[in-house]
Amino acid sequence: MLHITSSKIALNNNSRLVFLHHVVNRQLNSSSGKGGGDELSPAEAGRLGYQLRKNLDKNSWNESSLSLSTLLSHAGLSSSSNENNNAPLSPPIELATTYERPADGNYGEGGLIYSRSCNPTRKLLETAIGKLEAGHGQTAPTFAFSSGMAAVASLLLAQKSPVKVLLPEDVYHGVPTQLHVCLNDHGILHESVNMTNVHDIRQTIEHHLESKHNIADDGTLVVWMETPSNPLCQVTDIQSICEFVNDMRSQKQNSNIITVVDSTWAPPVITRPLLLGADSVIHSGTKYLGGHSDVLLGTISCSPNKTGKSIAQRLKSVQTSIGAVASPLECWLTLRGLRSLHVRVERQCQTAMKLATYLDGHEHIVQVHYPGLESHPHHATAKHQMTMYGGMLSFEVKSESMAMAVAGAVNTIRRATSLGGTETLIEHRASIEPPERRTSPPGLLRMSVGLEDADDLIHDLKAALDIASQICHK
Repeated sequence: MLHITSSKIALNNNSRLVFLHHVVNRQLNSSSGKGGGDELSPAEAGRLGYQLRKNLDKNSWNESSLSLSTLLSHAGLSSSSNENNNAPLSPPIELATTYERPADGNYGEGGLIYSRSCNPTRKLLETAIGKLEAGHGQTAPTFAFSSGMAAVASLLLAQKSPVKVLLPEDVYHGVPTQLHVCLNDHGILHESVNMTNVHDIRQTIEHHLESKHNIADDGTLVVWMETPSNPLCQVTDIQSICEFVNDMRSQKQNSNIITVVDSTWAPPVITRPLLLGADSVIHSGTKYLGGHSDVLLGTISCSPNKTGKSIAQRLKSVQTSIGAVASPLECWLTLRGLRSLHVRVERQCQTAMKLATYLDGHEHIVQVHYPGLESHPHHATAKHQMTMYGGMLSFEVKSESMAMAVAGAVNTIRRATSLGGTETLIEHRASIEPPERRTSPPGLLRMSVGLEDADDLIHDLKAALDIASQICHK
């Protein structure tokens, strides 16, 4: 076995090449014993190449040098720790719920005890997502839950009571429903605000902090952002709001206020809210992260800042004690989905832009909601904080009857709720929202764009709109 002596390696490329030339010659001389005259065997050459590269990278490389797409492509994969390690190129699924206790009774730090508190497959997923969200070679503390709504409830339960949540006026209806039906009875209150108007939201935050309106001195004010919003595709200026909250925290030392971004519609390849100043980011992994309509899972990642670390500590306690954890199989499926996230989302965004452009000029369409259109009221904000404009769009026709006729007449596009899968879905939102809290316009249809050919989808929509127009005209 060849042996490489340790040496400091310069970061400069020329110095690296000089160093490599020197070390290779030294190792060749050492291994041959004849001044480098004998040729290395293929096996020896392979081992030497492996060892030299490990030594070269030791002081001059880390994961922060990799692009987001490369990190995604390798999500959950273990790196080979030695040249004889046949590492699996798909992570194993660890199904065990309990682990044998050592004879001395001490599990050891980080030792596995019970799958509710820790599971290796879940840990792989949490680490992979944490690296995506944090960037710069860091890993954001991340927690995987049994669903997106379990993640929402866990995040709110992790806050000091009483809790007041400032919700966007346009938001996924499941969040206010959870608050109305379950959490309001436990002292978690909420208020709807226009989260797209930075000036208004600043005034609202100041008002709550000054008056302690519905918040005791030791309570928590949660600024909940959802961007793009469901279903109107409104875009919230994450950075401006988070900067204001940080200023308020520095001015009022005892103010307990946190920022949360539901970025389900803008996965990490589009927006990374922690890098824009958010304390935490939440995803329904059921959607884009899983990406194949076969996963039920939610995630929360916390910022490495002081507030984010505090949230992470409490969130870990809630995750373990309440136990709404993601199953090993769901975690494995989500890891599989992550490895193609970048190519899926890029295609979905491209097609969504084509569909939005087509619909925007259609005679039977009243309005198209898509942040990629220059006519969208929040296009400039979207351009600033999103790398792409997303695979979600919604559009309005003249009436609820026409909307239902359009949905009934599609063929390639499927009528279903949810989003982020490989198939394009269409849904009449108003009819699925609770009647007492219905916010979607009656003629609105929401679309989750899949991976089909854009021309096929346009053809399907054209036929459906023509049929719906004939029905409604008659």
